[in-house]
Formats: sequence, C-alpha cells, structure tokens
Amino acid sequence: MDKRLLLCAELIEGDFVCDIGTDHGYLPCYLVKSGRCSSALACDIGEKPLASAREHITAQGLSDKVKTVLSDGLNGVSLDGITDIVLAGMGGELMVDILSRCDRIKDGSVNIVMQPMTKAELLREWLYDNSFCVKNERACISGRFGYSVMSGRFGVRAPYECSEEYFRFGLIKCDSDENTEYIKRECDRLERAARGMAGSADKKEQGERLLAVINKKREEVRRYDESK
Repeated sequence: MDKRLLLCAELIEGDFVCDIGTDHGYLPCYLVKSGRCSSALACDIGEKPLASAREHITAQGLSDKVKTVLSDGLNGVSLDGITDIVLAGMGGELMVDILSRCDRIKDGSVNIVMQPMTKAELLREWLYDNSFCVKNERACISGRFGYSVMSGRFGVRAPYECSEEYFRFGLIKCDSDENTEYIKRECDRLERAARGMAGSADKKEQGERLLAVINKKREEVRRYDESK
C-alpha cells in the first residue's frame, strides 16, 4: 500500500471505517487485517472498481468484515456505528461536494480523514467556513508527488486563524523532513502562480500577499535545514 494511504491509516481514530472512493479496497483491507479496525465499508460510485475491491477483499479473506457499497459519495451509505470516514485520492472540489451533501456527519460524531489530490486550499477554506476543525494535518512524499492528509470533525470551532497561509499550507509545519519537503515543493509550485497574479492589474494584491506567505514559509524551511 502506498505512503499516502498509510498516512490516512495513521489518522484513523475508531474501529469502523467508511472508505469513500475505495477503488481496489486496499485501505479498508489494510485497516482490518492490521487490527487497526474491526470492520469497514468499501464504497465507490463505479461498479467496476467495486468489483475489483470485492476481488481483493475475498483474496484477503475479509468478506465477513469488509463490505462493499455502491454509492455516490455518502448518499445511501448507512453511517450507523461508523467512527471514521476516509476521502482519499480525489480532488478537493469533489470532497466539498460529497461533504456538503451529507448533513448526517455534521453532528461531530465522526472523524473525517481527507487526502486531496488537487485544490487542497479550496477544501481547507470550505471546511473552515462550515465549522469543521482540522485537528491533525501531515504530509508525505512519494516519488515526484507530495500529499497532505488532514483529519478532524464538524461542529468544533477552529483554534487557528483563517488566513492565506492556512489555506495554502494548512497545519503542516517544518517539524519533520517530509513535512518540510512538502512545504518546499508547495512554495515552488505556488510561486509560479503568485508571480503571474502579481503581474496582473486585477490580481496584483492577491499575488503579492501570496508571495509574502511563500517567503515566510521558505524562511521556516531554511531554519529547519540549519537546525539539522
């Protein structure tokens, strides 16, 4: 199983997981087989990936503990007893759509783990605006790609500031090699966009604000590297 899914597994808090967009069902099978969870739901909108998940679940001898559900996001998924929901391997826009259509999770009883492939800033902003508190956010590097994984609950006031820095980098700090490498890569990626905005009359202020955040994060990276 790849590093981003292993990081998702580390942020699981309970023993009954619902994995949305499960693809081959690797994560729920790993969680149950490793003893992290006692049971799981492997959910997907497509019949073909769900069939692949069933094959993998059967091959692992977990058919009695990992059940498959054909579902559009959380629509039609029973959340009775569910302790954790995982949304991984999809864009931030899709995560916002899935979460916004499910009022049942907004009582704060479920830990939600999210690994956005794109538009993490859009997801963070929506979560903040909709009374979701991110309690943990970590990064991992896998080959050419860096991934952010966050977890938290609805209905809890966020103790962190709603700012450009938070939307772009989340709660990830320069406190480990992988977190720092993620911040380095995000700075490089965002700088191109920021300079483009700074050179545009209607987005100049936004671009300059983002460049200031990038410079701040690069200074944090420099201090971390020097401390090693």
